[in-house]
Amino acid sequence: MNFDRQAKYALVAACVTLLVCGIGFRVAVDSAQAFLAKEPVPLRNPLTSIPKRLRDWEAGGLDVKLTAEIEEALGTRKYLDRAYVRSTGRNRDQTIHVHITYYTGLIDAVPHVPDRCLVAGGWVTVGLPRNIDLSLDRSNWLPDPDHVNLGTDQPYPRLTYSHHVTGRPVTVRMPVGEFKLRTTEFRGGDRLEQRIYAGYFFIANGRTTPWPEGVRALAFDLTTRYAYFAKIQFTMIAPQGKTPEEFVADVADLANELLPELMWCLPDWAEVESMSTG
Repeated sequence: MNFDRQAKYALVAACVTLLVCGIGFRVAVDSAQAFLAKEPVPLRNPLTSIPKRLRDWEAGGLDVKLTAEIEEALGTRKYLDRAYVRSTGRNRDQTIHVHITYYTGLIDAVPHVPDRCLVAGGWVTVGLPRNIDLSLDRSNWLPDPDHVNLGTDQPYPRLTYSHHVTGRPVTVRMPVGEFKLRTTEFRGGDRLEQRIYAGYFFIANGRTTPWPEGVRALAFDLTTRYAYFAKIQFTMIAPQGKTPEEFVADVADLANELLPELMWCLPDWAEVESMSTG
């Protein structure tokens, strides 16, 4: 089939236009120092190194090892899937399932969250997700004036605690921002008397958000060369009469001990920012 001469010229012109636009876009991105693809930031320590004993909480059984198919769907092999049981004190034998996932080196992110995944598994939501304040004990969090988060101009909080093995003091920088747990109540599809509370928040590039959409704003802005985010999720089979606020209070009790150990595993974002601007 022979093409009309004008059609040939139009095709050539279109190809040239696309080439010029592509080059122009690349030049514009480079001149604006925009980073579309993020460079990875490795964990400092594996998530599985988080202690199995956290004050009143102790791991109940072995960590869950997901299948290769589930890991592929999850999008990462860097995770911790562990149940903690309250071994002493108030509400002894209470269990909270902890699921932490870590992502880095991505172009974009659509995090897996329980208010989508559990519904796909047959559970029914009761009401809409709520962002409930996670009342953590910050009495020992001290501002670090020498290291300021570049996105907020706020100093990173710094916490010193005793290492779970050596007993020596360890200092970590905690995330910047408010801690809110995005909490949803679920009922069993066939057995409505079954109740589950699930809540989560994200730490992304040294900051916190309860919103899945907030990960994009924190970790994937065009001015940042590096990016990571972690989802920290808590799930509980809820006894009769337990309220969402009581669930979040239980999570806060565990999170007070868990978070310093988690931040010892996650990248120190103050150091990453110094590296990227140095």
